[in-house]
Amino acid sequence: MRTRRRVVLAGGVVRTLRADSGRPLGLGGPAVSSAPAGKVSPGAWARLAVLLTVLAACAGGDGRSVLSLATGRTPKPTQGPPPGPAAAVDRAALDAAVRETLKGLGPGAKAAVWLGGTAGEPWYAWQADEPRPTASAIKTAYLVELLDRHAGSLGRSPMGLDAALADDHPAMAPYTAAQRDEIRKALGGASARKLGRVMMGTDPAPNSVYNAAASAVTALLGGPEGLTRAVRRRDPDFAAFAVRRYMLAPRDVTGDNEATAEALAAVLRRLASGELAGVDAPTLAAIRDSVLIRDDYLGLTGRHRVKTGALDSDPVTRVESGWCEAPGGRPVVYVVTLTRPAAAGPAEDVAGAIKRLARRVLEAAR
Repeated sequence: MRTRRRVVLAGGVVRTLRADSGRPLGLGGPAVSSAPAGKVSPGAWARLAVLLTVLAACAGGDGRSVLSLATGRTPKPTQGPPPGPAAAVDRAALDAAVRETLKGLGPGAKAAVWLGGTAGEPWYAWQADEPRPTASAIKTAYLVELLDRHAGSLGRSPMGLDAALADDHPAMAPYTAAQRDEIRKALGGASARKLGRVMMGTDPAPNSVYNAAASAVTALLGGPEGLTRAVRRRDPDFAAFAVRRYMLAPRDVTGDNEATAEALAAVLRRLASGELAGVDAPTLAAIRDSVLIRDDYLGLTGRHRVKTGALDSDPVTRVESGWCEAPGGRPVVYVVTLTRPAAAGPAEDVAGAIKRLARRVLEAAR
């Protein structure tokens, strides 16, 4: 039995569609379907649906009612937020939390926030495309380049390490003679893996050794300019990284180490997803293992991989970054940065504010 559907096209023209051929009666030309008689292929209906949608739009209709009439199917609504964490995040509440934090810190305070999963658009962002000082949070990008450069030999000491730890190397300029001796004792002959773990704070060390490890890594990778090029080459989403100085060197001479929150998040997303361009599986596992683990960090249940940053010079800078793997859930990636002029008040104010804000950001994704 042949079935027919009456369809109203642009300008009020009525056509009758015969379902056995996919051809509108009274119209010339080949059928839109080569399916056997009595059956119309799904592809034919799909092509017809597109045509009818365009015609309906030209006539001022909404298209969906025409599609239903022509195909017998009701299209799914296309408006409204996508399902999942992105839809659940209360952006207005997070906006209010950021503004409250900045108001509490006073004039000159700035924030940058990025929250999301391992793929897709962020669930929340606040000035995430604005460069900010990174403090030690930038070391996650250093770690990727260090271990990838020495893939296959992570247990051996990198060539050039002794020169990078010498008294006359600019990487060692910020340290006293006693500190340089301590640094060489701790890091002399260290493997690439060890350097990375000390730099990330995963293997405990005095602050001078912790930062000198990152400066040695910078030297091994071509100095600030060479390291900047290496990070940016890795991935287009890493383009906003800028390495301008060795750790603890003056911030107002060659410039500060900076990145946007979204660029910091891009590195973390790659690590959290287990996929990083140009890095083999064993090396990627070593990189992930070098990121500090803190269970139930900030009082929030789950396994957190964390890289923080702190500078008390001007501007005072605090960074919370990482990803959280809550039980039964997907990784949640976050970056929260706060800066404030040093003259505006004690650095401890910013230190407390960053913890509170980072917790509220992560809570919003639960």
